[in-house]
Amino acid sequence: MALAVILALGAALSYGVSDFFGGTAATRLRVIPTTLISYGAGTVAYAVLVLLTGGQWSIEVVFWGAIAGVAAVLGFVTFYAAMAVGPMSLVSPLIAVISAGIPVAAAVALGERLTAWAWLGVVLALLAAVLISAQPRKGGRRLSMRAAVLSVVSAVSLGSAVIALDRAPIESASISGLVEIGLGVALLGVVWLIGRLIAPAGRSLANLGGPVTGAGTPARNVMLAVAAGVLLALANAALIAALQSGSLAIVSVLVGLYPIATLLLARVLGGERMTPVQLTGAALAVAASAILGLSLAG
Repeated sequence: MALAVILALGAALSYGVSDFFGGTAATRLRVIPTTLISYGAGTVAYAVLVLLTGGQWSIEVVFWGAIAGVAAVLGFVTFYAAMAVGPMSLVSPLIAVISAGIPVAAAVALGERLTAWAWLGVVLALLAAVLISAQPRKGGRRLSMRAAVLSVVSAVSLGSAVIALDRAPIESASISGLVEIGLGVALLGVVWLIGRLIAPAGRSLANLGGPVTGAGTPARNVMLAVAAGVLLALANAALIAALQSGSLAIVSVLVGLYPIATLLLARVLGGERMTPVQLTGAALAVAASAILGLSLAG
């Protein structure tokens, strides 16, 4: 169990930094190109990992990896779109709370029992979602309806991807993750090609995250997207290893701590500010994930 906790926290750190890099790049490169670049870089990095660690192929691992791949693509496209609309410091914790709750609900449905402390974490998570979504009266950036909808779609999709990866056979090692990210590249490539061939659809997809607002040269933002993809591959590998050595509920809520890294980077490097109410909600989101993880681990 201790190994699963360490791996889950490592995945959370990698996801958090990856999300900040990817979200920053998406404000300049648009959502689909950013996600495609990130997934491409992540696939290369993940393929190297699989070559080093090995694993057993089977129809079951391909099936669950494919399910996870479809869910993850939808999740990451809408995630980067929500991050591009922003603000990151509100979007990231909201998605984390909901996406962590989806696997917890699945674990409970499959027979895992929640303690009183765990239910307290669930209540705090719901309260956090309300506070994060609160509209400021003066100053501060608000969470728009567009960002909120994108965040919910992203969270449900990413949570479903975790459940699918958890269903893959243990002997497959990291192969389910390779199927997931490889299928993601293929799907994104098809979407990008359709967007290039059909101009109106292309403009619609390109504008998914809102107007271009990011700074920096194109090369810098491409490098950010590549870095996001490599970190995504590392995070996925750590997540799968954690799922294979621990509980679905425990791992999912600990991975839900990833906004800590995103929030810190958004505040230090992005200069984002939050109202006291929204800051309280973001803190509760992290606290809720921590309480759930500790209670389930106990």
